[in-house]
Amino acid sequence: MSAVLKQEIAIPGIGREEAVGFAVDGASLRGILARPEGEAKPVGVVFSHGWSGNRSGPQGLLTHLARQFAAAGYPSLRFDFRGRGESGGEGLEASLPSMAEDLAEAARMFRERTGVRKVVFFGLCSGGNVTIGTLPKLSAAGLILLSVYPFSDGDNFGRDVHRTFHYLGVYWRKATQGSTWRRLFRGDVSIKGVCNVLFGHFLNRGRNRRKEEGTPQPESADDKPKRALGKTAKAAAVESRSQGAEAPKTHLAKLKPELPVRMVYGTADPDAPAAKVYFGDYAREHRLPHEIVEIPGANHNFSSVEWTAKVADLATDFLAKLA
Repeated sequence: MSAVLKQEIAIPGIGREEAVGFAVDGASLRGILARPEGEAKPVGVVFSHGWSGNRSGPQGLLTHLARQFAAAGYPSLRFDFRGRGESGGEGLEASLPSMAEDLAEAARMFRERTGVRKVVFFGLCSGGNVTIGTLPKLSAAGLILLSVYPFSDGDNFGRDVHRTFHYLGVYWRKATQGSTWRRLFRGDVSIKGVCNVLFGHFLNRGRNRRKEEGTPQPESADDKPKRALGKTAKAAAVESRSQGAEAPKTHLAKLKPELPVRMVYGTADPDAPAAKVYFGDYAREHRLPHEIVEIPGANHNFSSVEWTAKVADLATDFLAKLA
């Protein structure tokens, strides 16, 4: 006997979650609309997950946050971009421009279904860059950005070098432990995997550039991309991993003095220092209401219960100020 999935469920002490869908460019997108038990506050949240993730986020991070927000009175929408999770579309054809289109339509649908006028966009990793690039279409009341790095930073050689040295230190400390060598001799340690962590970001730069530009990768050396995917969002088009030593900042002009932003990073994330300089310098130069908060010891995905709780506190506090 097959189980029947419910369209809507009640979560005691939190609220209700409803499976919703909407269409973009002929593709069906799927998401979860979360509402509080009682009267909703006048602020809501639309999530924008990372490049290779889905609406749940790493280790269910975004699901957890959405339920914390609902318990505090804030409705939210978390959805799968095209080619991700339960949404339609081919994964290999997803691009930053297509993600921008999806986010704009998700925001429109969220406002229509909830009546919320103040919408905060919660971007995770590349989902944060998509949010910044799509700002002219979003009418955002604020941004919460988690582990977001310089747009086009895959071509930032200095950042890649910093990442390699960080993990060299990690593996060097592991190499001094006898348990590591025992695992190596048992075959439990993948040398190939270690090399990929240390140097994979250098090898993948060209492939990632083609993905984020929205250009299909050729099937063979003789093939040429035949079309760009999606309607190119301005930020994604202009900032598509342009060549140079430093990520360009022209797309940051979409961040305005009236738009409050809270960025959160973990101190154990090797890419955070470059991001803090990139965004922090721009915010200071243009006197933006832009706050950068660090969580001691946290990694890129805030994978511990303690770190996730801290992210939830920081985000809820941000929403409360707007409400």
